Amino acid sequence: MSYLVQLRSFVEVYKAGSISKAAMRLGISQPAMSAHIHSLEAFTGCILFTRRSHGVVATVDGEELARLVASDLETIELKLSMLRSRTRKSSGTVSFIGPAELMWSKLPYLVKILFNEGIKFKVLTGNRKRIYSCLLDGSCQLGFTTSMPDKQKFGYAEIGMEKLIVVVASLIADNFKENEDVIDTLSKLPLIAYDEQLPLIREVFQDSSRFFALLRPSITVPDLRILERMIRENIGWTVMPEYLCAQSIAGGQIVEVNVHERLPINSIYLVWIDSSLRNPLVSGIRDRILELSKNSGFMV
Repeated sequence: MSYLVQLRSFVEVYKAGSISKAAMRLGISQPAMSAHIHSLEAFTGCILFTRRSHGVVATVDGEELARLVASDLETIELKLSMLRSRTRKSSGTVSFIGPAELMWSKLPYLVKILFNEGIKFKVLTGNRKRIYSCLLDGSCQLGFTTSMPDKQKFGYAEIGMEKLIVVVASLIADNFKENEDVIDTLSKLPLIAYDEQLPLIREVFQDSSRFFALLRPSITVPDLRILERMIRENIGWTVMPEYLCAQSIAGGQIVEVNVHERLPINSIYLVWIDSSLRNPLVSGIRDRILELSKNSGFMV
């Protein structure tokens, strides 16, 4: 008797940490999913999961089974998906999610290359929590993020990098010519930040703990595009990815402030859950994005 169907269900429950979520991803009922797990437990003679208040957790035997079969099963499904994609015309909808600023800056370029009459794109934006949540619940199939994904739950690949820089308006830049102490000059200017936790800013000044401890944002705006516009209007200073303000720097409206010799560089990841790749359209789009990132530097 073949247990491929049961193994597929097992791997999905293992990755989702929930029988109901796994059933939703595979498009089957929760009782059917539970039956698959019970059948596999009866065959192996092992308890594979223990129930918790919010889902299930693999036992030692469950972890061992996942280690033995998960990778091979995913390879088989991917090859079958590739075979099916060769015999079917590409059509349908592919959904993306990522930070609004990153999608605003880079996604139009991507869609222009990938777009054809048979494919529709649905684009959502959100913070890190929403990105991963939408991937897990199936409302989005491919995500973009600068945070390291959980390799147990997601498949991912690095597709580019973002350099973080300290910026001020060109008119304010004269202050730094008069005072060679860059940190002292920054401390006298209003700080504009994404939020009170000072993301990005924290990464740049992690080695300047005394200065960072004194930082208090004068303005918080959860959209880096608005921060960039405020800097152009001569309001304070901030830290942002270089790609977001490259045009303003080239046009002389914004100036990069040299704080450290080496500034942080974040990886940009393309993220998915393996069950999404069963759709040949999604797997094809993913592969095309990975190809673009290798050949033409999709993200810089």
